[in-house]
Order: sequence, then C-alpha cells, then structure tokens
Amino acid sequence: MIRIKDIAERAGVSTTTVSNVIHQKEGKVSPALAARIKGMIQEMGYVPSLSARMLAKEDSHVIGVVVNCEAEEPLRSRKDLLAASLVRYLETAIREKGYYMMLFTRRSMEEVLQESRAWNFDGVIAFGITREELEHLRAAFPKPVVTIDNSLEQTYSNVCQVGTDDFGGGRQIGEYLLSQGHRKLLFVADNDRGEDHCRWLGFREAMEAAGLSDVDSMHLLLPEDRAQRLEAYAGLLPLLRQQTALCFCSDYHAVEAMNRLRELGLRTPEDLSVTGFDDVVYAWVSWPNLTTVHQCMDEKARLAVEMLTNMVSGVSVENCDQKVPTYVVERDSVRPV
Repeated sequence: MIRIKDIAERAGVSTTTVSNVIHQKEGKVSPALAARIKGMIQEMGYVPSLSARMLAKEDSHVIGVVVNCEAEEPLRSRKDLLAASLVRYLETAIREKGYYMMLFTRRSMEEVLQESRAWNFDGVIAFGITREELEHLRAAFPKPVVTIDNSLEQTYSNVCQVGTDDFGGGRQIGEYLLSQGHRKLLFVADNDRGEDHCRWLGFREAMEAAGLSDVDSMHLLLPEDRAQRLEAYAGLLPLLRQQTALCFCSDYHAVEAMNRLRELGLRTPEDLSVTGFDDVVYAWVSWPNLTTVHQCMDEKARLAVEMLTNMVSGVSVENCDQKVPTYVVERDSVRPV
C-alpha cells in the first residue's frame, strides 16, 4: 500500500506538503510543485483513506440513511420492498448531488447517534422512525434531518418530511372502483394507524361523495398477526360473498387475500374484484396481476435528497412537508359490475 510518506520521499518534500495537495489546500503549495506531486500520486497509484478525509473536514459529504429504527415493530413484509426500492433511488439521488450514502439499520437510536457522530454525517434521511426517536435524534444531532413516510404531526426546526399522498390515493382507488360499477365493497386493513388510516379516510370520502349509505361499515379490520388473519378469512366468507370488491391497504395484503380466498372458493376477479396499494413487485407477479395505487418512490427519494442537501448548503426550503401524488394502475384483478 502506497503511503503519503512514500510520495513525499520520492518528491523530496514533507508529508505535510503532499497532504496539502491531496486535501486540495494548494494555496500553500506552488502550482508547479502541486502538479508534480499530483502526477506522482497518479503514477504510484495512491488511494487516500476516505474515512480519514471525512473526519478531517468540517463537511464529510456523507449522508446517513437510517432504515427502520423502531424496536417494537420490525419491518413488515409489505415495507421490505418499499424500503429496498427507496434505498436504491436514494443512493442514485445522493450520488448525483456529489455526496456519499452510508446505509444502516439499527434497533437502537443510540447506535444511530454513534454512527452519525463517528462518521460526521452532513445530514440524515430516516425511513420508519417514530416521533420519539426523531426527537432523540434532534436533541443529540444538530444537523439537518429529512424523514420519509413518518407522518409527523408537528413541525421541527431543521427537519423536513416527504410522504405519499395516502389520502389522495385512497380516494382515487375508491373512485376507480365506483367507476367500474362497484357499490358493495370494503376497505380492508390490519390496522387503523398512519398511512393506512389516511388511505381509509380518502376511500371513505369517495364513498360519501357517491352518496353511499353507512360508509363506516365498509371499513374491515383484520388481525395484524398473519396466521390469525388467514384463519379469519374463513369466518368472514358470508360477509365477503355479499361484496363485489375488496380494496386492500397494501399490495401485500391484497395478494395474500387473493391466495387465501382462492383456497376458500372465491376467485379473483370472477367472484370478487381486489385492489391493492403501493405498486410493488407483489402486484406485478401475482395472478391475476393486481390493480393498485402507484406511489412514486423515485420522486420521494429525489425530494428527500434535494431538501437535505439544500439545508446542508444553507438554502431555505420553502415547503418542509411535501406529499408525492399517486395514481391508479389498472391490471387484471378488477372486473366491472
């Protein structure tokens, strides 16, 4: 391994002079000497220690990406694919801005803080952290933070958030099913929190606008435990046979239901139309292919990186709470009434 000392000895200069050239402090070195040292660096194949350069500078040009710090609830299957897609788009957007991405998943915010300080992150993008964890992060890490899909209910200094227009997406899929003639339908979820709650509210608004009665009875909540949920479908068969369509809170739950209901004698879409939400790979590989709501993970990543790098550079961010729009992707799991 080539060292700064080796280059200095060959050039007949001090290690400080070589270090100044490497760290672009060329005002302390004559142009001719700087050019000669750069040529030796390239010729000898010297590779600088990136971590040392980061720690030596006030700005590391490293953005920490934190995925799911929630100790109580590990990433559910429906979010695994969303996280994987998001990370891919984040890495591209961060690199295009001239920064490096360091990805880590932790169950303890203390570990996140240790990483943030140790690597001197310029900022953090967090996916799936709680309000309490965010407050902990802000208290010990004064640099900019952007959260994704966390639905913060209050504003924080030096914190921005990007999310999906879950309410709008719920309304869109409800309106789509209505346009296909469906009037006997249910919105199905395993909880009434966060994004699933917003999606239900949008769906409910579409039903109310269409003049349907007893709209609240269209909200069907299933067990969060998968084994219990699969078992529950058998007992729900009389109710489900009265419907023409089921609108699920996610693609994961929709495909899971289609498979289970097929075992119980209900086919999609011949007996019951089904829709999802997210437009992840489950929707493309299921049979039938799933009609769903597309959320733009690439746009969320782009917005998050743009917000963060603007804050790092001292540029004012006018809208610190942005919602990315959605749209319906029509496939084969819905049959008109």
